[in-house]
Amino acid sequence: MRRAAVGLAELLAVTALGVALLSTGGCHPPSPAPRGPAAAASPLAACPRDARPDASGRCVCDPGDVPVLGACVPPPVADAYCGPASRATASGACVFPTCAADEAVDVGAGCVPLGTLLHGGPRSCGEAATLAIEGRRSVCIPADAACPRGTHAAGAACVHLPQCPPGTLTETGGTCRPVVLRGAGGSRLVDLGAWAALVLGADGGPASADLCRPLQARPATLEVGPADRLPLRLGIALSAPGNDVTRVSADVNVTSPGAAHPPPPAAAALAEAAVAALLEPLRGLGGETTSTRVDVEVRCVLGLAAGK
Repeated sequence: MRRAAVGLAELLAVTALGVALLSTGGCHPPSPAPRGPAAAASPLAACPRDARPDASGRCVCDPGDVPVLGACVPPPVADAYCGPASRATASGACVFPTCAADEAVDVGAGCVPLGTLLHGGPRSCGEAATLAIEGRRSVCIPADAACPRGTHAAGAACVHLPQCPPGTLTETGGTCRPVVLRGAGGSRLVDLGAWAALVLGADGGPASADLCRPLQARPATLEVGPADRLPLRLGIALSAPGNDVTRVSADVNVTSPGAAHPPPPAAAALAEAAVAALLEPLRGLGGETTSTRVDVEVRCVLGLAAGK
């Protein structure tokens, strides 16, 4: 699958004033998502709601549900996780939509008509950056930010990461860590602290790609120029009233330590939306949480200058 990059050479003269941008992302079927490693054998591991063990003992989703972040969820929830510019396949892989010949992929809106694109953006980007469309205008964003969640950039393609079976999440080293455990009497317990560390990021460290990427893909909205470096600190408080995972909510606080100015107002809204898309699969795990509250503070650095 190609990234949501735009090929200016392919688009000549939509108007007499300049060129339009046509996304090459989503026009090619993705490679099948690789089957992830089995979770380490543990008598405490359990399947999430709407999943059952197969003949090998590996949890699989019930028919009609989609595996996302260790949960089995309805397709609309999986699509919301993937984001507005991509959709989920039955296997849980996020892919860009197949746009019509007269459309392009906008990172915040999906397929948009070429005739509505605006002029004045860049025509090329430097190393490790990709030309994309945001708000119907061309922008340069980090290469990985031009790929859907659950993938990373590899040349002109977005490569799907190995997927762990339902009830588990991938941790450092590629192993699958159980986050759904067996409680007393066979009840289902969700390790909320482990989930937060693996999905949001370890407290005090960098935020996960799933959390940062929706912000990194919106430089125009966040007023981040190509030469800018905008550090963001995201304080996230997860609450589970009555230890009920289906009632988990999040309070998100965004600050910009060390920056000359506070973060733009849109940063809080984008961060809250990014967290919300991750929380719905968490609720889909079902059962009770091991704690009623978990707080994490993680960092995202925005801008093409972030890696310099």
